[in-house]
Amino acid sequence: MKKIKKWKLFLLYPLLGILTLILIIIVYKLDQSTVILTKNGIYKTLQVPVKSKFIEFNANLAGAADGPTFDNDFIEGPIVTYQKDNTISVDWYQNDETHHKTYDSSIKNFTIDTKNQILNFSLPEIKIPVTEITTTPDKVVFISDIHGDYEYMDTLLKNLKVIDSLGNWCFGENYLVIAGDMVDRGTKVSTVLWKTVRLSEQAELAGGMVHYLLGNHEQYILRGNFSRVNPANLFAIQQMMSFKDAFSNKTYLGQWLRTRPILLKIGTTLITHGGISPETAAKKYTIKQINQAIWDYWDNKPIDENLKEIILGKTGVTQYRGYIRQNDKIKKSSKKEVEEILKTYNVSHIIVGHTNVPTIKPLYDETIYDINAIETSPQALVFENGIPKIVNTRIIKEEKAPQVYSRDFSFFKANDLKMVALTIRNIVKLSSISHPY
Repeated sequence: MKKIKKWKLFLLYPLLGILTLILIIIVYKLDQSTVILTKNGIYKTLQVPVKSKFIEFNANLAGAADGPTFDNDFIEGPIVTYQKDNTISVDWYQNDETHHKTYDSSIKNFTIDTKNQILNFSLPEIKIPVTEITTTPDKVVFISDIHGDYEYMDTLLKNLKVIDSLGNWCFGENYLVIAGDMVDRGTKVSTVLWKTVRLSEQAELAGGMVHYLLGNHEQYILRGNFSRVNPANLFAIQQMMSFKDAFSNKTYLGQWLRTRPILLKIGTTLITHGGISPETAAKKYTIKQINQAIWDYWDNKPIDENLKEIILGKTGVTQYRGYIRQNDKIKKSSKKEVEEILKTYNVSHIIVGHTNVPTIKPLYDETIYDINAIETSPQALVFENGIPKIVNTRIIKEEKAPQVYSRDFSFFKANDLKMVALTIRNIVKLSSISHPY
C-alpha cells in the first residue's frame, strides 16, 4: 500500500508543478494584455501578447462592460417569449436598462414605449411558406446580406420603390426576395427582422409576397452561436436573457426564422444563399426534401447525413462559394457542372448572395447572379416580366468601423476578472456547438 501511495505522490507533484507553471504564465500574460472597448464601454477584444503577435478574444467578452452607455436611439429587442401560462413576455433594452411587459398570448399586436416614441409591432400567424411558385409577378426584387444595417435596408427598399416614404409596402402584387444573412454584425438586427415580419404581412394583404431565405448567419444564431454578433447588442441581450434563449423556439422571431426555407423556386429561377454545388445536385434531392430537412433539423428530428451536408455543410446551399472562387477543399464550379445543376432543378437562373463580389454581373453564360455587391456597388437585381435587370439603387452599404479605445488589463478591476470568467464560459458554450452540424 505504501508503495502505491508513493507512486501517486510521485505523479501528483510534477502535475501540480506543471499546472502551477501554466497558471503563472497565464497570469503573467494577462498582466501584459490590452483590453479594447467600444465607445459604449463594452469589452470588445482582449489582446494577449504571444511573442511578437497577439491572440485576440472578441465577442466572447461582450457580457462585461465599464459603465456602459448607449445612444438614445439604441434599442435591442423586443424579444417576445411564449410562456407556459398562456402569456407572452416582451423584453427590450433601452436607455441603459431592461424593460418588460406581459400580454395574453392571443394578442396580434403590441406596443413598447421608448424615450422618443411608441413603437408598434405585429405578430402575424407563423406559416410554412410556399417554396415552389410556378407563376411569376411583373417584378421581383432580390436583396441579401444586410447584416443588421437597418438604415441601409430602409433607403434601399425606398429607392427600389418596394416601400413608400413611411416605410410601408407599396410593391403591390410583386415579390421581394431576401436571400439570407440579414443578421449578425450590425447593431439593428432586431429592427431588421421585425421590419421584415411587418412587410411580409403587408405584402400578403396586397397580394404580393416577401420571401425570406435563411443564410448561414441565421443558422448560426438559431444554433446559439453569438461569435459574430455586435458586442453592444450581445451585451444588451445578455442583460435580459441568454443569447440562446433570445432566439430559441419559444420566441416569436425564433419560431418565425425556423419556418423560413433555404431554397426557393419562382418560375424557372432558383434562389438560395450560398449556391447549389455539384455535390448537392448529384444527390438528386428535391427542393421540397431539402427545405423539409432544415425544418426537421430545427425540430431535432433524425436527418440523413447527406441532407445534413446540404443544409449546413461547406458544400451545402447556405455555405457554398464555388460559383465565385475556390480553395483547397472547395473547387470552383465548371461551366459543364453549372449546366448540369440547372438541368437537375429545371431552372434557367440561380440567384445567390453570401460571397462578396465587386459588382453584380451575369456569370456562366448569364445563368448565375451573385447579388452580394452591396458594399462596393450601388446595384440590385430585379426581374421584370422574367427578364433579369441590374438597376442602380443610388446607395452603397457602408461598413461602419466601431469607435474603440483601449487600456491595460488589470487584476484589480472586478469587471476585468468578470471578463476572464465570461470568456472561459463563452468559449465552452461556443465549442459545444457541433460543427458543421
